[in-house]
Formats: sequence, structure tokens, C-alpha cells
Amino acid sequence: MSFVPPDAKCIAEALGDISKLPRDMEMAVTNKLSESFQSIPEPHGCDWLIVHEEKGQTMKSFEQMAYKAVPRATFKTIYIQPVGSFDHPRAGPLGIIIEFARVFFSGCQVELLPKINFSKDMISRKLYGRIQYLTDSFFDYLSLTRHKRNIMRELVCVAVTMADIYPEDSWNFVYGQAHPIKSLGVYSFARLDPLFLSSEKNVMTCPFTDEHRIIMLRRCVSTLLHELGHLFGLLHCIYYVCLMNGANHEIEMDGQPLYLCPVCLRKLYSTFRFNVRIVYEKFADLCETYGLEEECIWYRKRLDCIKEQ
Repeated sequence: MSFVPPDAKCIAEALGDISKLPRDMEMAVTNKLSESFQSIPEPHGCDWLIVHEEKGQTMKSFEQMAYKAVPRATFKTIYIQPVGSFDHPRAGPLGIIIEFARVFFSGCQVELLPKINFSKDMISRKLYGRIQYLTDSFFDYLSLTRHKRNIMRELVCVAVTMADIYPEDSWNFVYGQAHPIKSLGVYSFARLDPLFLSSEKNVMTCPFTDEHRIIMLRRCVSTLLHELGHLFGLLHCIYYVCLMNGANHEIEMDGQPLYLCPVCLRKLYSTFRFNVRIVYEKFADLCETYGLEEECIWYRKRLDCIKEQ
């Protein structure tokens, strides 16, 4: 079945009742949408929406989800667990990526755990000469070691790794995967490097240019926020070009922006009750600090739309 982009009526129904939203949030999900948000382009070839039939998640269906992380009492910590070596000249900047997560999921603590090594029990395979690890192995490990983390603070835990990963034998790879029932996730930096398909020697010796640094940072932040979004109950988005769109390949991954569409923003707000103006201001400042110019411009323009009288 071919993908049919939702019309304005469908999007309004997905957004749900907004009459009781604070003014800033109401403006964020209604004002000048055509200037800030793009419709999803028609999918082709092996694009996500060709391979996967997505029906879209409305606000109502989001509220009815049984398995989604909700901050409560002392359970407000997002643990990030590095797995395997990060001693690599082109490794993702974990500290910076976590700064973005702290702002995006306002109200949660984001804590980086000490690095652990791959265990002999983790299932792996070789694909085109590269070692890949099964995502279930990460979920098993994180479940078995939950008692070593602060269980009175843990809300979700996400493993990050420089190794390539796959979800099952029939898949070549996956950028990341969430397990909402267990409140666990895993994502890989491996394919986020523009030189991933180059030889290992070339990757290790090629200068890490500013262009590549920006590309990799954007991809790292996008993938982590996307996978955490799944753990907080957000399914793949079909309403606009959005952080929560599915991605089957590099072009689609790079097409995912670092912001949520109005429908997904409305859903995340229902969980966190954040001040959207403060979140957008802080996120824009981070984008400016770390050279994400396009994203900085978008957030500041969107702030102007929110502030309009």
C-alpha cells in the first residue's frame, strides 16, 4: 500500500484538543506551521515508508499507550551506557550529545555511566568483513545489570557504542533500537561517520574535518533524541518532516531535523509539561555553540512565531 500524506484535517485530528494548552504551547503547535514545517516527500526506492506501513500516532493513541516512560517521583534519570572502546579519533562527542538530551527532555537528569566492554555472551556476526552486535544482547546486558545502577532514580537506560548493530538476521543493520517495555535502548555511532564505508586505515588516518564533525554531531544528536523519543512513547511520525520520521538509509537519516513537528511536540509536552520557550531558547544556544547553524536559525525563527502577539 503506497503512502498517502495526511491532509490538514487528519493532522488537526492527530493534534487533538489544544484549547487548554498554555499560550506558548498553543502558538508552538498552530502558528505559521507552513513556514516552519515541511510535508513528508513522496517516498521512493527503499525509503522507510516504502518498506514499512506507518499509520501515524495521534495524541489520543499516544495517551492510550501502555508502555512509555513517564518521569515520576524519584524516577527521572536517563542513563547513557557506553559499550566498547571509544578510543577513536572520530568517536562521537558523548558529553556534547548529552547536553542536547538534557535540554530536549527537560525535567530529566541525563547521566553518563562508566564505559563497559563487550562480554563474551553478546551475540555478534560478520557482515562484509565488519563485526556487528545483536541489539538484543545489549538489552539483555542492561537488564541483567540494572541492579548496579540506581534503581530508585532510573527512568530509562540507553547503550551507545562505536560498533555496528543489527536487530535480527534478516536486517543488514539498524542505527538504533528502543525497547519501550523494558525502558531500554541502544544506538550505534558506527554508520554516523561520513567515512563509514571507507577502509579502516583510511578512517583512522583521514583528518576529522570541521565539515565531518558537524555532520557526525548532527547525526549523533538526532539518533539519540529519536531513540529516547521512542522510549517516551513517540512512534514514527508521518505528519511532517520530523525528528521522529523513520530512516532506512543515510539520506533519510540526514533528512531528519533536530526538532519535533507540532503533533509530536504536543505529545512530548503532555509528558514533560516543559516551558517550550525556555527549551527552544536553550536548544538554539547549544546549536550556536557547537556550529549547528541551520538548526539554530530554525529554533530562533520558531521562537519568533511563538512570541507573536
